[in-house]
Amino acid sequence: MASKAECDKFAAQLAQRFQEYTKWAIGHWPNKDFPLLESDFSASRRELSTILGAKLSEGEDPATPAGNPDAGQFRDVTPMPWP
Repeated sequence: MASKAECDKFAAQLAQRFQEYTKWAIGHWPNKDFPLLESDFSASRRELSTILGAKLSEGEDPATPAGNPDAGQFRDVTPMPWP
């Protein structure tokens, strides 16, 4: 399993490369009548946030923060009361 530093480095590099790619795509889009916009890449950004969030840290317990090993044995699963 990759270390936290390796995951952070990968996430930063992937985000930087995606930003460079979108700038290149917008700048080199051949159809000037219908230009690409930053908003055209919003779905891709959401997918990347999923990859860089939950999937990149797979195997870590999100309920237990890394700096707090005494987070407890049980998780709070009490449902919200009905209004």
